[in-house]
Amino acid sequence: MSQRDDSGRIPGTAQRRGPLLVQLRWFIRLRWLAGLIVTLGAMADMRWLGWFAHSPRILLVGIAIVFYNLLLWWTLHVIGRRPIGPNRRALLLLSAWAQLLLDMFCLTLLVIWTGGVDSPLTPFYVLHMVFASLLLPRAMAYAGAAAVIIMYCAALWATRSWPAERNDRLMFAARILTLLATVHLANHITRSLRSHRRRLLRQNRRIRLMTRQLKRQQRAMIQHEKMVALGQMAAGVTHEIANPLASMDSLLQLMQRKPDRVRPEAIATLREQIDRINQIIQQMKTFAHPAEMQRQTVELNEVVEQALHMLRFDKRLKQVRLERQYSPQAGRVWLLPQALQQVLVNLIINALDAMSQTPEPVLTIRTDRREGWCLIEVSDNGTGILPEHMGRLFEPFFTTKPPGKGTGLGLSISYSLIQKQGGSITVRSQPGKGASFIIRLPVQAAASDLAQAAGSPANGKTQDKSI
Repeated sequence: MSQRDDSGRIPGTAQRRGPLLVQLRWFIRLRWLAGLIVTLGAMADMRWLGWFAHSPRILLVGIAIVFYNLLLWWTLHVIGRRPIGPNRRALLLLSAWAQLLLDMFCLTLLVIWTGGVDSPLTPFYVLHMVFASLLLPRAMAYAGAAAVIIMYCAALWATRSWPAERNDRLMFAARILTLLATVHLANHITRSLRSHRRRLLRQNRRIRLMTRQLKRQQRAMIQHEKMVALGQMAAGVTHEIANPLASMDSLLQLMQRKPDRVRPEAIATLREQIDRINQIIQQMKTFAHPAEMQRQTVELNEVVEQALHMLRFDKRLKQVRLERQYSPQAGRVWLLPQALQQVLVNLIINALDAMSQTPEPVLTIRTDRREGWCLIEVSDNGTGILPEHMGRLFEPFFTTKPPGKGTGLGLSISYSLIQKQGGSITVRSQPGKGASFIIRLPVQAAASDLAQAAGSPANGKTQDKSI
């Protein structure tokens, strides 16, 4: 199975095989083109053009380029199958050196047979020096330049093509200096680019490490908020479990006093109370479990009702007038039910906190579907939100609750969980008259929207804040 990075993508070929191996394979592909051009050019000159007297020899050089390029391709394929390490890099450098020398030898023959010092192929020496600087370390690149100069001078001397005139000698010296300058400049640029690439790789590794740490911290924050919500419901949970335990205790005492008169109805009642306790424990366990959440197609109204059912353990919910305004058009939606349930629990708990001093508290929950969006609105008639707090409402660790009453993470986590599902949260509030949080979720979000990472909400001081 292919390993993937933090974004879910499989690392590229260059990263797995090494940049030098990829460059050499690119160089071999370029040589196929060069060999084809030399071969076809020699054949065209022999048949139609007649520019050069040594066209048959040039044709043989073109065929030789194709032949040894095939051999080099096979050799590189064998080397590429070896495990990554110093030995393989040494073989790759040796292969690059051999390719450079073979190319320079063939180019020197072509230069001699197409005009010597005045050959139109002379500029290709500069191109090969650039390749040498890209493929080889600095010392090997300079050694390659020296070998090319010696090879070129020896060929000119052997064929009695050495420049005799002063201007020709100056031109020849300028070309030699151009080769050396090309190696120097290209090698300097290459080393700078490699150094920059290494810095980028180090930065990428640090970014991936920080991303993993942030994801772990986010999961820990989400789990912490769940524990906070469970802590606020602890008293209600105790009461819910205590009631069936008291009923079971009464039945057991009765059975203990009259063991010979145990009725089947008593056994059935005991089983019902045990099932009730198990159901409560299972609900709490499901809510608190930190397992990976999976997308499901569910009824929106059912998810909202499940969140309210979880909050039945909070005694404050029994002290408010709860208005359910569920629209039958809300229908089904593809989402993370556990994430939405946690968001609704956070919003309802905040609403209960805001209505703690309200004489006639009213909590209203509405659902609807409009223009491809599913809407959930949680409204209260509590203290509301001050205008100066609206811009910071979804910032981590920002809270208006007294010390010890809130972590300031609930709304920030809710914002992140909704945005990861391609949705948004809008809040409207009037100080002293309550607040309304509207969750908008796409009926069927696009894959690109679902892959977007949660950003940070922009600061603003408006009383209608869209995220």
